[in-house]
Amino acid sequence: MDLKKPVRPAHVAGALAAVLAGLSCAVAFAQTPTAPATSATPAAPAIPATPATPAAPAGAQGVPPAMTQQIEPPKDPLVERREARKKAADEYKATKKVAKGEYKQDVKAAKQERKAENQAADSTARQELTAPKQ
Repeated sequence: MDLKKPVRPAHVAGALAAVLAGLSCAVAFAQTPTAPATSATPAAPAIPATPATPAAPAGAQGVPPAMTQQIEPPKDPLVERREARKKAADEYKATKKVAKGEYKQDVKAAKQERKAENQAADSTARQELTAPKQ
């Protein structure tokens, strides 16, 4: 680093963001459960199958199983926005499909009406042409 150049806030912010990202990765790695030891890996301290509970007094009852479940963290705002947009898009597609079906039925009915009118007009025109002249 050159001592004669001024320190730019963008560079400091970028370095700080990199450090924080590294720390968050380290914390996430530290919180992941370890895999049980297999014959291929060296022996690790044995992890009991049941969670360790602190010693309770003689007359105390245990904690109910519902109390030991972990609470899910809140969803990321971007995930919530993506799900909301997907839901809105699905609703829009459903209403569009219904409207398109109604429109096609209307068009089909109008075509049948025109066809019936044209057939009626055609039959009257033929009768007029085939009628004997007086």
